[in-house]
Amino acid sequence: MRRFLPSLSALHAFDASVRHLNFTRAAEDIGITQSGISRQIRNLESFLGLSLFERSGPRLILTESGATYYEEVSRLLGKLEEASIDAVRGRKTQGILKMGLPPTLMRRWGAAVLTAFSSAHPLAWFEVYPCRHDLEFATSDLDFAILRGTGNWSGARSHLLFPEELVVVGAPKLLPSEGLPNDEALLGCPLIQNSARPSLWLHWLRGAGVSYNSRIYGPRLPTTDMIIECAIRGLGLAVVPEIHVREELADGRLRPAFRRHQPSGESFYLCYPESRIGSDGVRAFRDWFLSEFQRQRQFLPPAPDFLQR
Repeated sequence: MRRFLPSLSALHAFDASVRHLNFTRAAEDIGITQSGISRQIRNLESFLGLSLFERSGPRLILTESGATYYEEVSRLLGKLEEASIDAVRGRKTQGILKMGLPPTLMRRWGAAVLTAFSSAHPLAWFEVYPCRHDLEFATSDLDFAILRGTGNWSGARSHLLFPEELVVVGAPKLLPSEGLPNDEALLGCPLIQNSARPSLWLHWLRGAGVSYNSRIYGPRLPTTDMIIECAIRGLGLAVVPEIHVREELADGRLRPAFRRHQPSGESFYLCYPESRIGSDGVRAFRDWFLSEFQRQRQFLPPAPDFLQR
């Protein structure tokens, strides 16, 4: 019996149309004409006997039936894509280690970790994905992640790597070589804010015993990487994890405002889902990483010797 299946071209057009909710942009996405997209959608609707979209000028509105259909179609197209990639690679995607790194960690020292692992295990395949520090392991398909927190992630095992230490830094044109004369001098400088972690300056000031009676002055930026780059350019002083600015402090692009740092109360952990404890690949990477990290911390740039807690 012949299968009741629409053409793959029609499903491809439907997928692009749902993602863009615009036939013109969907056509540009998959490299056909706008009339070609419209024809494929009409053929699919005729085949199913359903209305998938409501038209409002150039704008598309997915119908309830269309939304239900797309939920399944999207999942099955994903499985078809995965099967095709498996065929090209000659191995199952499930056999590849999937590692998660928050963007700043990925850029700052992720490459060193992955290069060392690849050298030690040349036959191991892995893929790296950006993730957040509040990763939900129950809904993630990652095998590993390196995260900042207090060690408690639902459904995951975590291994302490190192505590997070905060340091105040600025460009040489903003700071004398010996740093600021005292903690209170901070309040006379523009202080770059981290909108993702708005309490960092308050944490530092309270830890230093500095009283403040007005708003902390300075621009708000969304990522640690952007904050570091703007601090290098002289936008203001920044309080950042010391691990992320070791190279900039060593080469003089940044200076410490004080020759000490303060713990943030959080640490970095190697985490993996409890459901993958029995995986040979997960065990191999965990054991290798923890052994190498504790033995020589070779993945981290050397800490400046002039910073004291």
